[in-house]
Amino acid sequence: MTSGKVPVTVISGFLGSGKTTLLRRLVSDPNLPQKLAVIVNDLGELGLDHELIASVSDTPTLRVTELTSGCVCCTLRSELGESLLALARGDGLPRPPEHILIEPSGIARASEVSFAVNALSFDGPVQCDAVVTLIDLHNAERAHHEHPELFEDQVRSADLLVLNKVDLVPERTTQQRLAAWLTTMAPRAQQIFAHHADVDALLLLGQLDLGGHPPGQPQKSLPHKGPVPEHPEAHGIAALTIAVPFAIDWPRLEDFLESLADRIFRIKGIVERQDGPGGQTTPLLVQVVGDRIDWDELPASSPLSRAPRRLIFIGEPAALDEAKLRSGLTQVAVHW
Repeated sequence: MTSGKVPVTVISGFLGSGKTTLLRRLVSDPNLPQKLAVIVNDLGELGLDHELIASVSDTPTLRVTELTSGCVCCTLRSELGESLLALARGDGLPRPPEHILIEPSGIARASEVSFAVNALSFDGPVQCDAVVTLIDLHNAERAHHEHPELFEDQVRSADLLVLNKVDLVPERTTQQRLAAWLTTMAPRAQQIFAHHADVDALLLLGQLDLGGHPPGQPQKSLPHKGPVPEHPEAHGIAALTIAVPFAIDWPRLEDFLESLADRIFRIKGIVERQDGPGGQTTPLLVQVVGDRIDWDELPASSPLSRAPRRLIFIGEPAALDEAKLRSGLTQVAVHW
């Protein structure tokens, strides 16, 4: 790494691949020597990923900066650059971070994000260290079928491919077939299988060999592929955030979310569950990718338990009918 430059790792991956889970692991790892800062670019009017990451660490050097101007590749010369340079200088921090992580939205082109970091490195105190791309192994072929150019850009830009959610693809032959398929797109990238994004932090942060170049050495500048789109919808994907300020009946909400699986690829958010008449309500963190629905109860001690109750729907614009989605959510409200 060039003297005085803060290494930057881009954590890329399609919608629901596990980027935020990975970042939560990194920032909460007590054995990690580096002091981290994170830049998050989330979809939706009220993002969620930066809250998820910040909630697992109280390290004073950690700063989670949320970009709010839409897709990160639409803000390469403005908000991303300003935030990245401010973090590298340590503005407002006890000291500058030793490593910066960027989580682009699931619809960002990894090539454009790494290009932006490399461009800043000419005069700024940062240097792109590596691009790590997470793959939802269970939904990879569907993601490629629906958005091939975007999916392939994220794969081909990677130094390291994390083949995540391997537990959902238990057949070894299927795992090998998918790994070989991804190798055709990124023959020089290293591959590792992972469950719940459980990956060696030292590998991700450049202390082990990544993608065939010596650790600590600058990554080659990736080509900038054409004009930067003006809006996330240019990738054929949009986001809609809907407030859910009422308690919900979880079985009915689960049925409603399942009914959307073939039209809306990604849903995430926080809702308030009530299980019976007059019963206590419990905040739930909800994560939906394709036909898989996961949820976790949030303890009162978690900062997320005080976050706004809302769901973020991500998919093709034609599938995001706000009136129908609001109506469906109203139908799952508790009426005891």
